[in-house]
Amino acid sequence: MSANVLAAAVVPRFPALDPWADAVNPALGALLLATTALAFRAGRRREGMGLPITLIMCLAVAYGFAYLDRVLGVFALFGIDFSTHGAVHLAAWAALLAWHSTRWPWALAVTLAYHALMVVQGYHTMFDLLATAAVVGLPLALLATALRPAARRRTGSASSGHNAGS
Repeated sequence: MSANVLAAAVVPRFPALDPWADAVNPALGALLLATTALAFRAGRRREGMGLPITLIMCLAVAYGFAYLDRVLGVFALFGIDFSTHGAVHLAAWAALLAWHSTRWPWALAVTLAYHALMVVQGYHTMFDLLATAAVVGLPLALLATALRPAARRRTGSASSGHNAGS
């Protein structure tokens, strides 16, 4: 029996916490939708278009690795389980941080709390989550950095108060 089949049969240790665990990624999705809508409303069309495109590409990375693991079974060879929920969570934060890098303390706090909740509930071990983050983390970081707005990538960006043109 594969690790993915076993993971589907997990009964949460604390049933009252189960709805909270189920709500984290949809709430993060709602935050991304709201951020996109607010960008359009504020006239920041580049962000309004770029954030969803970045999210779609980051989700493709997360689900791509999940698919590869399902086909190849590499994680199961080591007795661990790839966390698709964890990978999607990291992909959503990578997309948001590409456009709003100052939100990283929130991303770190929510991710640590979410991963702790998944371990407490018995959905995954900490090693499952760390291995998943190790595998998808670098590709997500590289992708998010590549898709990050050019004004934020160069040193002395417009937000620093320096006039790059003179």
